[in-house]
This record gives sequence, structure tokens and C-alpha cells, in this order.
Amino acid sequence: MLPRISLVQLLWCVALAIGLWGYVSMTTPATIYMRFPLVIDLPEERALEVQPPSEISIKVRTSGWQLLYLQYFSSEPECHVDASKMTGRISGNGELLINKMDILQGIRPSISLEKVVELNPETISLSTGMLFRGTVPVESKVSIIPRDGFDIVGTISVKPDSIVLRGNSKIVNSISSWATQKLEFKDLAGPFSYIVPLKDSLKNLITSAVKEVTISGDIQQSAEISVSDIKVEIIGAPDGHQHKIEPALITLHVRGGVKKLSTLTSQDFKVFVDYSSLINDSIGHIKPSISVPAGIHIIGMEPKKLIHRSIIKLLD
Repeated sequence: MLPRISLVQLLWCVALAIGLWGYVSMTTPATIYMRFPLVIDLPEERALEVQPPSEISIKVRTSGWQLLYLQYFSSEPECHVDASKMTGRISGNGELLINKMDILQGIRPSISLEKVVELNPETISLSTGMLFRGTVPVESKVSIIPRDGFDIVGTISVKPDSIVLRGNSKIVNSISSWATQKLEFKDLAGPFSYIVPLKDSLKNLITSAVKEVTISGDIQQSAEISVSDIKVEIIGAPDGHQHKIEPALITLHVRGGVKKLSTLTSQDFKVFVDYSSLINDSIGHIKPSISVPAGIHIIGMEPKKLIHRSIIKLLD
């Protein structure tokens, strides 16, 4: 008769078997491919003219424990090549050859050379030129969405609103603005201020000391009011012109933040008609241009139409 095995003994045997299997698996050499983003530090006053590879691929053969560490527990991997210490290797036409040893020494976290089975690419040829600096405005790609019943008051501030780019002259001169990362902030009901990273779309080719900007503004509960006695002006007209707009004063119905609305007067609005449009008018109805403070939205005008009259003096 076979001896009876208790459940505890059975579980202990299963756990021991799994442990032994895991130990053997983790100590047995294995091979994987790993990718390391390439970061290059250039010598002072030098810039890249051609985009180098964005990453380095390495085939590594080592123990399971080491692979587990490299993939899941090490700091963010990268291949950091310090070309600033290689000025003596730059040729007369600005070419710099990064060799296999330079690449392997730049791998973070470091990997023993004997464990590297394959490296791609094994060498990198950098084409460099003189450094150029240019200032461009920052373009916000941030979406600010107020809570229902609230509005953005005034303009949204971006600080700094421009940055200095460093790189090859042709590339810097081709850039008209530098964007932030695309972010969205929802359901806002008051003043806000967010630190937003700048986009890093031309890594290695273009650098900037500024890596982030501050996006700020004000959001208030919205309301609607009517502003009366706003003067209609004719701009660009010569002295003594014979054109008239009726009525001369209008009312605007506007929406905005309650605090902002409480400070508004008719002087904060500009309603005007360009003289050139009066000369070409043949129907007698004119649509004016309206300038309002930032954060204020027009929802209506009274009267809805303006009448244009041309006064003709009769000869005696």
C-alpha cells in the first residue's frame, strides 16, 4: 500500500519544484534584443547637420537575473555619447566618426562587453557644422476646457513666450515656432497655472536651455450683460466726407466672466466701419467691425443692421 501524502507535503513539493525550475531558468544564459535611445553631447559651438540614428540596438546574452534587471529594474536606458571630448577627432569638413567602443561605453545601464553579441549600428558618422542660435515664439498646444457655465477671462499667458534654439543654421532658420506638448485640462472653474513640457521633436539636432513653460490664465463663472451707447466710428475717411452711419450709437449683448463684466464700459468696445467699404456700398446696409476685450464674446447687437447714407450737396 502506497504511503499517503498530505496536502501540505504536496504543496511543499510543488513550490520546491517551481523554485528549482525558476532558479535554473534565471541562471541559464538567454539572448534578447534591447533598444537604447541615442543622446549625443556635441562640442561647444558645433551642431549636427544630419539627423543621426534615434536609437542603438544591442543583442545581449546573459543570465536571466541580469536580463530581468536590465528590462524592469534599471534606470531609464539610453546610449549617451559624449562627443564634446572628441574635438581632436573632427575632420576639416566637420565629420566625426563614433566607433563601436564609443557606443558601448555610452550604454546606460552599463553592460559587460563580453555579453554583447551584436551591435547595430556599430559606427555612426556625424556631420557637424558651426552652431547657430535663433529665437522663435512658443506655440501652445494646450487645450483649456472650462466647466459648464464658466468662461476663460482675458488671454492665456505662456511664459516664457519665446525660446532660443541652438543648432544648424539651415534647420533653425526653417523653424517658425516651437510647440508645447499636447495636453488637455478639463472642468476648470477658477484661475489655473500649469507647467507644460516643450516638444522634443528634433532631439540631437536642435537644443534649447528651456525645457518647459508655464501656461496660466483665469476662469470665471459666465454671465450676460448689455452695454449701451457704444459709438460707431468711420475710419480712414478724409476730412469733410459726406458719409453718415445710422444709428451713431449701438448696444452690444455680450457674455464673459462675471468679474470681468462688472468692470466694462462702452469705452472698452470699438465699433467701426472702414471708409473704403462705404465708397463701394450700393445697398445702404453696412456690417461693422467690432473689437472687444479678451475673454468677452458678442452674442447680439442692436440694431442688427446699420444704415449707410451718403449726403449729396446740390449746386445752387
